Amino acid sequence: MSRPPDPKFLLRGDMDENVHSLLFSINSDVEHLYAGDGKGTVHIWDLKTNRIKYQLSDGCSPCFNLHITNKTDLIVQRRHGIIDVYKMNESNWILDKSINYEYCSFCRSQLLPENDAVLIPLDCSVVGTLSLKTFKVESTLDPSKLSYSNKLGTVMAMKSLMDVNGSVLVAYEGGQLLLWDMRKNDVLSSLTVEQYPMTFDFDASLMQGILGSASEKLEIFEMLPNHALSHKCTRSLEHVNGISILSVRPDKKIVTAGCWDGRLMLFSWKKLRPLAILKEHRASVYDIVYSQCKVEAYDTKCLMAATGKDGYISMWDIYNN
Repeated sequence: MSRPPDPKFLLRGDMDENVHSLLFSINSDVEHLYAGDGKGTVHIWDLKTNRIKYQLSDGCSPCFNLHITNKTDLIVQRRHGIIDVYKMNESNWILDKSINYEYCSFCRSQLLPENDAVLIPLDCSVVGTLSLKTFKVESTLDPSKLSYSNKLGTVMAMKSLMDVNGSVLVAYEGGQLLLWDMRKNDVLSSLTVEQYPMTFDFDASLMQGILGSASEKLEIFEMLPNHALSHKCTRSLEHVNGISILSVRPDKKIVTAGCWDGRLMLFSWKKLRPLAILKEHRASVYDIVYSQCKVEAYDTKCLMAATGKDGYISMWDIYNN
């Protein structure tokens, strides 16, 4: 591995020590980075000045995930079972609706832009589809009829695969990864993985996924043409006791693992070849995001941002040439 670069910038401000979620908002008018912290505040950073431009402080529950919809609404998922919906009024975000689905979870919600809905974790291993029109749970993925349903445990992570016939991958506490058909509320395939899976990502172009857990192992899996999930390989990471976040870059060249000890470990996505270890953070990494387009303020075609328990955001321009 070559010597890793220094971060392009570190964002700190007056954020809480725990920053749980990040979201880029890049267009011809603005270059912003949204950060949700442990006190419930959403900080909106202007990347042209590297200063906080706005703060949304309408809740006290930690912000676990952030989404912007096709209608440009801002969706904030909070730790204690709350979804807040903000609408833009001139240049300010205004809280429009707050929905309490009464289930406390660490699992991140998933936006379903085609359905104008959000996937949320619910009790009893259930995943719900929360409509952003009615603000009600319109449908569920309920595993109670499965013979092994009592072994699934809590919903730990999920990902919508709209490119794969509108299916959803869900990882459960007991060590099961299920591929659901949302239209039929039916399980298409299952795969046994490490217990306590913390995070996974999936690339529909390669039909390949990567999963991290409360262990040193990275598990690579694939989806076959018949939708069957299959284990591909396992890589054990040295001096790692847990992986909290995995994120495949939009160009599908790199995957980054955020570890419990604060390290960011970069691998080539196709062959999982180690590329770099970034040691800027000193505590668990909670989120890693990439810009979907060029960020003019940083003069980079794909900017990576990472954050976590230490309360600041590291900005990286790495392997973009």
